[in-house]
Amino acid sequence: MYKELDDKDTYDLNVRKIEKEIVDYLIQSPLYSTRNEITSRILIYIILRKEITQNILKDLTGYSSGKISQELNNLVDSGMIIRKKIEGIRKKVYTFESVEKISTTRVKNIITVMLKWENELGKMKNEMENKRSKLETMNGYNNIMNVIDFYLPAIKIYEKFAESLE
Repeated sequence: MYKELDDKDTYDLNVRKIEKEIVDYLIQSPLYSTRNEITSRILIYIILRKEITQNILKDLTGYSSGKISQELNNLVDSGMIIRKKIEGIRKKVYTFESVEKISTTRVKNIITVMLKWENELGKMKNEMENKRSKLETMNGYNNIMNVIDFYLPAIKIYEKFAESLE
């Protein structure tokens, strides 16, 4: 199984072309458009290949070894993917437990970022309400208040959703 892990891509050129088209298509989809492109490309290639080395990812994406390494470390640290050391050949491959685990982890990470905004939005709302007489005549005040009033209750819903994922 691991004989092919000599850092040379053994996929047929026609298969690689189709694979790239799939990756490019998925990058544009709502599933992956919320992440930065390099992370999404790496994640998609890992899902498509099931197991892949850093060097093959470098060849497929065109990104530098350092950037690939950084993104792989972030994905491993977040729990989305797994780094496996292959005994006997001193290679590392990157894989995943399940697409469900990747998706759940992504949703949790997005919600965690959103939850960090709860305090900030609350502070903004209080400050804007305290200075209402001065600010409400300014263009955009009502729009900002509407956005804050929309997101604060939504964050509570996200918080309950995150708890249900535990």
